[in-house]
Amino acid sequence: MISTKNITFSYSKDQVFHMPDLYCEAGSTLLITGDSGKGKTTYLHILAGLLKPKTGAIEIDKTDIVTLSEKATDKFRGKHIGVVFQKSHFIGALSVLENLEMASWLATGKKHTKRAKKLLEQLGIENQASKLPSQLSIGQQQRVSIARALMNEPKVLLADEPTSSLDDKNAEKVIELLTSLSKEHKAALLIVTHDNRIKERFINKITLI
Repeated sequence: MISTKNITFSYSKDQVFHMPDLYCEAGSTLLITGDSGKGKTTYLHILAGLLKPKTGAIEIDKTDIVTLSEKATDKFRGKHIGVVFQKSHFIGALSVLENLEMASWLATGKKHTKRAKKLLEQLGIENQASKLPSQLSIGQQQRVSIARALMNEPKVLLADEPTSSLDDKNAEKVIELLTSLSKEHKAALLIVTHDNRIKERFINKITLI
């Protein structure tokens, strides 16, 4: 599970973000919505431990990540937080399967090839395992991003605008995969979005204003 309290953040003295408190149980989904410029992606980066808030607490599985050092935060993120970024970032010279193995190896020192292959199968792209990421469609790359985010069996799965570049059919598939796999892996799923196509699917949501 994940919960936050009294989170504030600023890039400059002139703009301070006051983030709403949130709570999401393992296996549940929370939508974070709001207009452009309201801090949705900033909040996601804070939740992932990529940005340090000015004030507040972020508790993930009984650990307040705000109190951790930068090195300890990186280690915690690798083991407990999966992130699906808005734009996919892969190691271009490695195959799809090797990118997943690398994510596991960096966090645990082990490749976990069997788990990588199972995730690719669950996402319907097992036949793309030996291809380079650049050879995939945008929709396929998004699925690989989801697989990579789940590689280390995270407690929290964060997705930044996962459907923004997808057509209706693929957007529906990606949301279905994110929700079903997060439930299966007992991960709290937080989706940052301004995509009206998926807003009505979820009861639990907060809006940044």
